[in-house]
Amino acid sequence: MDVQVPALLPEIIFHILLLLPVDSLFRCKSVCRDWYKLITHETFVKAHLAKKNKCLFYKGNDVLNTCCVNDLLLANPMSKTSIHYPLIVDDFARLVGSANGLICIVQREGISIYNPTTRICNRVYGGFVAPVRHFQVAYGFGYESYTDDYKVVAVRKSNNKVKVYSLKTGIWKKVSDFSDANLLQDGVFLNGCIHWLDYLPNNMPNIVSFDLLKETYSQVTHPRYDEGEKRLDLGVLGDRLCVLSSYAKKALTDIWVMDEYDSWTNSLFIMYPQDHNGWARFWQTYCMLNDGKILLRFGYRVCLYDSNNSSLTFVNETDDCQWVCSFDESLVSPIGPGIRYRLRSWKVKSRMAEGSSSAI
Repeated sequence: MDVQVPALLPEIIFHILLLLPVDSLFRCKSVCRDWYKLITHETFVKAHLAKKNKCLFYKGNDVLNTCCVNDLLLANPMSKTSIHYPLIVDDFARLVGSANGLICIVQREGISIYNPTTRICNRVYGGFVAPVRHFQVAYGFGYESYTDDYKVVAVRKSNNKVKVYSLKTGIWKKVSDFSDANLLQDGVFLNGCIHWLDYLPNNMPNIVSFDLLKETYSQVTHPRYDEGEKRLDLGVLGDRLCVLSSYAKKALTDIWVMDEYDSWTNSLFIMYPQDHNGWARFWQTYCMLNDGKILLRFGYRVCLYDSNNSSLTFVNETDDCQWVCSFDESLVSPIGPGIRYRLRSWKVKSRMAEGSSSAI
């Protein structure tokens, strides 16, 4: 006797699939044509992104890895995935930033916009990449929600010429130049803007902001720092811009957070670990967890700071990282309209628990 199984309503299937991680959704696309259309639809992609499953993308010992933040904090070896990414061939490559699961990587011969979850990469050529030498260009990468576009901003340091690449159009265009800017670091993306520290000669650095929609510049007010020699770094904490002010002689870092009224609060200070070597500092923030803990970087190590008891714990598997970036697991494609011939994907190998192995 055949048993008739009632079909699930499309709304129920939608919400069930939303609960799955991206690698499982990739397999579900092969179930049937309807599921494929649902999973690849823009509405589903954005709904899945809203879950904000925070991950880390990092390079250590010339190997690229991804790891879910929650699993990493539990020291779960099954969560770590090594990525075979053949485009990185020399020390020139550097990670600029991330937006909605897409990561921007600058290389000697071009720029890669890469989704480490889906392992799909788009190569971007042009701008100021070649034959400009290492660190002669400051970059920024972010998402503009009004036009639903991802943009790369490139500022050539020698003459402050600025170009902006649009993923939606696949075109670089020139915009008005920065005036007297001295950008030593790549920018930080937040709320539709790229922010840089502008190091003026013999003066405190300014914070300059580039609006990705209007493609115009503005200045952001500075915190009132303590006296003394310091190193400043921009970051994002939660959904706020922050500045890390590090004092090597005091062996501490102040973290200033900007509120919605563009004023700054000295949110907390973190003492350096006792075994620090004198040159390292806290200089990158990755995420703030619901229990008040902050994931950030000290030197070339990722650490977890618990603001409730002022404790600092270094995270396993992240020693000697050349660069690290946080990103949200997503189905967002780095391939813009009209340039699908640049679509490339590569196999990845998962490092499972000791004694077992598997491939994704």
